[in-house]
Amino acid sequence: MFTAAVLVRNGLSLFEFGVTAEVFGIDRTEVGSPPIDFRVCSEDGPRWLETKHVSTVRIESTHGLEGLRGADVVIVSASLPHTGTEAEQAALRRAHSEGAVIVSLCSGAFLLAGAGLLDGRQASTHWLFADQLARDFPRIDVVEANLFTDAGQIVTAAGTAAAIDACLHIVRREIGATTGRMIARRMVVAPARSGNQLQFVERPVPAAADQGLSATLEWAASRLGEDIDAPALARHAKVSVRQLGRRFKQELGTTPLQWITQERIRAAQELLEVSDLSIETIGRKVGYSSATQLREHFRRSVGTSPSQYRESFAAATSSSVGRP
Repeated sequence: MFTAAVLVRNGLSLFEFGVTAEVFGIDRTEVGSPPIDFRVCSEDGPRWLETKHVSTVRIESTHGLEGLRGADVVIVSASLPHTGTEAEQAALRRAHSEGAVIVSLCSGAFLLAGAGLLDGRQASTHWLFADQLARDFPRIDVVEANLFTDAGQIVTAAGTAAAIDACLHIVRREIGATTGRMIARRMVVAPARSGNQLQFVERPVPAAADQGLSATLEWAASRLGEDIDAPALARHAKVSVRQLGRRFKQELGTTPLQWITQERIRAAQELLEVSDLSIETIGRKVGYSSATQLREHFRRSVGTSPSQYRESFAAATSSSVGRP
């Protein structure tokens, strides 16, 4: 069974904690999601914790710091910027050494920094705290603009809505793209925003509904196997390629090419999970002319080959069968 443990403390942010509970804490096995053991951990064991800004709401933890042991992913929820106690830091270092994926949301990056887990790495936090994190921990390469930064075993996210992006990214990466898309659909959010998208953009909401890119994005997503590129998107949106690039940056915080690649790789992940089609066939279905081209883009985006991804997903699925 996949285990997600979230580390909470007094002053926790209700929204970011709620995101972890929504993504990992709801039983969705009836619609095909694998079971997830969701643990809410705090230093002093099961107890009530005060939330930030909402004095009438308290969260009860279910485990002490021992709940981090054996977890597949450990999430440090946002709270007031604080480097944590020695016990919290030691528990995070132990979880990391045991192979858990460590995720911080918003100001949770300060706990990872206090534990020394971000030294020499790129990391992100809410833009309000980026300067403080860089100043207090000069050995960290703070990437201020990113929604989240995936450094392999450690993923650090910006605040609030970026917590959704980071948690769904972990689901896609560690459990599977199909499960990630299903959870996103239940949450009524976009299935994926890449980590290098901007935390905020110049015009996040179009001035009028017919000025947005949504129709063009839907059109392209249903035609990934065709010759879809920036000029094709521009023709559908009835703008120049230069205007299209500006609007992608304004509305999505990314480029047309990056968006197309992201969509194609996510579609390939789903086909690898649910079909036995050859890599060559999958490549053609998502718009690549050869299996080699798919492999190059897939490895760059996912960090592994399509064949290894398929094998890993199959192994993870079979290992969960029959477990409580």
